[in-house]
Amino acid sequence: MAKTVSISEDSIVAMLKGLPEETLVDIFSRTLIQSDTSRLTAQEKRSYTKALAERNSGKTVTWEDLK
Repeated sequence: MAKTVSISEDSIVAMLKGLPEETLVDIFSRTLIQSDTSRLTAQEKRSYTKALAERNSGKTVTWEDLK
């Protein structure tokens, strides 16, 4: 059984900012896409695929720029 602890939003944001970009993409994917029990619509699949392609080609804002 998992232990529940309280942690401030600022602490979570600080931890996320310290992670490598690849880890953040993986966390995002697991949290918001893979864990969703409903199937993605065709439009959502296209949007996600496009977003990954844009990220891989450098057409997005980098995590470093957001820090």
